Amino acid sequence: MIKDSRMYTVFALMLASFLTAVDVTIVDTAMPRIIGSLGGFSMLTWVITAFMLTSTATVPVYGKLADLIGRKKVFTIGAIIFLAGSALCGISQSMVQLIIFRGIQGLGAGAIQPTVQTIIGDIFSPAERAKVQAWFSGVWGFSALVGPLVGGLMVDYVSWRWLFYINLPLGALALIMVWRHLHEKVEQKAASVDYIGSVTVTLGLTSLLLALKFGGAELPWSSPEVLALLGGALFLIILFILQERRAKDPMMPLWLFTRPIIGLSVLTTFMVGGVMYGTSVYLPIWAQGVQGFSATKSGMSLLWLSVGWPIASIIGGRFLMKMGSRPAILLGLGLNLAASAGLMILGRTYHDIPAFMFAVVTFVIGSGMGFSQLASVLAVQNSVEWAQRGVATALLTFQRTLGGLVWVSIMGSTMNVTLLRRMQNIPGVGAGSAKEAGDIANKLLDPQTWDLLPAGQLGALREALAAALRNVHILMVVAAALSLFVAFMLPNMHFGGAAADKKTNAK
Repeated sequence: MIKDSRMYTVFALMLASFLTAVDVTIVDTAMPRIIGSLGGFSMLTWVITAFMLTSTATVPVYGKLADLIGRKKVFTIGAIIFLAGSALCGISQSMVQLIIFRGIQGLGAGAIQPTVQTIIGDIFSPAERAKVQAWFSGVWGFSALVGPLVGGLMVDYVSWRWLFYINLPLGALALIMVWRHLHEKVEQKAASVDYIGSVTVTLGLTSLLLALKFGGAELPWSSPEVLALLGGALFLIILFILQERRAKDPMMPLWLFTRPIIGLSVLTTFMVGGVMYGTSVYLPIWAQGVQGFSATKSGMSLLWLSVGWPIASIIGGRFLMKMGSRPAILLGLGLNLAASAGLMILGRTYHDIPAFMFAVVTFVIGSGMGFSQLASVLAVQNSVEWAQRGVATALLTFQRTLGGLVWVSIMGSTMNVTLLRRMQNIPGVGAGSAKEAGDIANKLLDPQTWDLLPAGQLGALREALAAALRNVHILMVVAAALSLFVAFMLPNMHFGGAAADKKTNAK
């Protein structure tokens, strides 16, 4: 009966994870139809940004809440907010409304993802957990594969509003199943809610994420708006650290970072985010802008990342049970470095990189993620007691996203500087700023504009974009190398079976 309850719980959690994961990609396909219905072309990026911003900034707070009041309650709070946001998105009558309601959706998603991983850590032994976590890696891969397809079918045959309405029955099913089959015993203890810590970390991270969103893209890094956001983020994060040092029950206990297995895993995951996001953001730009791939052909190459991840997670689960967490992490990060270096070499060797080589690079990077991220989660979860498992798990989830945003911002700024310098040397282009250079580069991503460019410019512009992206490839190698360097300092954690939740061998 217990096993049946656990399997029902796992199914419900996988369904909830799928809904929040697919919600990132499923909307992309529908954006032209949404804009046609609601207008507001200039605000289209905020439909994605609002969801990502709120779902990322609130992760640490939900992780702490899961330790204070229990995983089931936090999962329920997140699911209800997510479903309410979905319903509101479906009835949106303007782009402003849709952006606000996507932000509400993100508030719910920020609770679901880390809580799901924490629940898995609670109800399974380390040996079982390795297998189950691999299943969840498969969910993320599957969502990346089917999201654009399902989105396209719904837009073509029903309505874009059903992209959000479909969450309601499926999300309600997941919520009911969790309440019926998840049985947890919350550790009762006197705890005071760290309101100051929660507010300062949420506002500080929001300011930082907004600065990364605008800086180097929509506004110069030296603009007053970006500097104000960075200054506000720094001030609030310093206040947060001071608060956590004196709080009776801190929202994020700083002593967690003093444990090598946690502190070094968090730092490694921050670097890994640069490889993951660098691949997903800039590789399609090379495929479409430099080589003229169609969006479909470019997407098919990138989807191999989603194939390699779950396969490596399944294999890695068995590997780390025998060898421990450190060898699995090193293997995964070594694959990331090899693939990033391979991409850098390919970009300098081939004018047109063959599609199958794109697939190989992304598959190897996905495999590296599968090995390293599974081992990191298991090691961190096993290094703390139940009462800290939620916040520790949330830390990893958050750091990977934050690292990705920081690295992507650095990569974007580097690309923009190189792109501007190259374009200024092309006769007749006349790019006077990074923004103008970016606007010109956008034309390379739309096949309908290629024939409108003056004779001879298309090849020169593609070479300028290629030169800019080659610098991005170097930064991906740097991020991968730094993650591997840090990982060599990790202690090795062995998992001894069912009792390993209480007794682990870290040496």
